[in-house]
Amino acid sequence: MSYQAKGLQAWFLQRVSAVFMACYIIFFIWFFLNTEQMTYPIWLNWFSHPLMNIATGLFLVQLVIHAWVGMRDIVLDYIPNDAVRLITLTCIGFFLIASSLEMIRILFSLSFNV
Repeated sequence: MSYQAKGLQAWFLQRVSAVFMACYIIFFIWFFLNTEQMTYPIWLNWFSHPLMNIATGLFLVQLVIHAWVGMRDIVLDYIPNDAVRLITLTCIGFFLIASSLEMIRILFSLSFNV
């Protein structure tokens, strides 16, 4: 088995990540609807809780996987020129990596209430 997401493996990654993200978003909406007044201390305490921090981290990982597989498929289907395809995939990859690092930094700062 190769390390590239191909065919059924890419389809499976898309579906698993979509199910997890849907569950997280439903929980997120439920929390907002059941909180009388959303203040910064409530928000900070909620995101500082280790389980919520882990769930948010997993959500972000799933979001990046979902975005990569989807964008990779779009680029491979609609950009015929190999050089342009490589440049596009490289830019998307750098963007996703930079976004992920920033999201991880934010989660760590919330973990320690910095």
